Amino acid sequence: MAKLTIRDIAALSGLSKSTVSLVLNNSPKVDPATRRHVLAVMRRHRYVPSFAATALAKGSTRLIGMVVPGLSWHMVASINIGVAAVTERSGFDIILYTATNDRDYGSLIDRILTSSMASGLLVVSHEQPLDPLVQLHEEGLPVVLVNTIDADVALPSVTADNYDGALTAMDHLLQLGHERIACVQGRMTYRCCQDRYRGYLDALRTAGIQPDPELTKPGDFLPEQIRARSHELFARPADERPTAVFAHSDVTAYAVMTAAAEAGLRVPEDVSVIGFDDIESAAQIRPPLTTIQQPFIDMGKRAAEMLLSAIGPGDSDPNDEELALAELEPPAADLPRLVMPTSLIVRASCGPVPVTRSPRGRSQTTPHTTKA
Repeated sequence: MAKLTIRDIAALSGLSKSTVSLVLNNSPKVDPATRRHVLAVMRRHRYVPSFAATALAKGSTRLIGMVVPGLSWHMVASINIGVAAVTERSGFDIILYTATNDRDYGSLIDRILTSSMASGLLVVSHEQPLDPLVQLHEEGLPVVLVNTIDADVALPSVTADNYDGALTAMDHLLQLGHERIACVQGRMTYRCCQDRYRGYLDALRTAGIQPDPELTKPGDFLPEQIRARSHELFARPADERPTAVFAHSDVTAYAVMTAAAEAGLRVPEDVSVIGFDDIESAAQIRPPLTTIQQPFIDMGKRAAEMLLSAIGPGDSDPNDEELALAELEPPAADLPRLVMPTSLIVRASCGPVPVTRSPRGRSQTTPHTTKA
């Protein structure tokens, strides 16, 4: 099938070529309804404006688009640091877009498509549909996902190893002597939460402990729901109450700790709590939170390297001696998907199982992984 031209889009839209051209150039002379109509026709027929293709081919924009779920989201700043560390040495600049759940994600993609400003996209998506990004990638615009919560699509990506992180968290608690370990979940429609829960279950089974369904509570990353479900755990009889809680995020762990205090329990003397993420506030709360650290800065670096490699070595600054894109790993024939290791950060929210609850015959040893 022949590639569509601006004349074809005009005919399909029932408008003049000049009107379509004004839409493509973001002219304020075009009324919003007409603009939406033309953009919808373009999407429906998978049309890429020729000037955008030319700009991408030449790498003349020297700009990378970065789509984030919101500037206040806890991981965004750290990922941005990693991305900037690479792009600032490459001769590229960053255009930042936000795509929160209450905004029209399709309109954002339309703006990116028609402006032809970005030579590629880094996307930290939350709950937005990824199909438009797959389409852009297939049409020649490089797209790389960074720590996208629910990503199982045909796009290059950089994520953390959520399963291994959960195993590490559980191993830490098990070595402290805990056997009755509860799990307060995140949103289980997310792949990352599924992997964390799978790690929780597998760690218990490997230790010869049958998982107790009563010790798994949904939280959905909602503080009030987490507190309510945690109160259910802490209201159990003393011999059935968990001595430790694995939370699917640091924010979830904070709500668990609040519920423990409301129930008259001390952390870690009566109950240990471990989180996941290692956001900045994890070291500041009292007691400081033991958690699994996602390498957000390094993830940003690797995602930026992956994207620049996909854009091509010809786009790098020839005077840059620190970063030669030609030396980066070339794109694989299939889609590159990098899974990065996590780390255990030991602080004060976890301790040995209370003496009165120590499981008979189980030794208590010092954790093999520590990091201040």
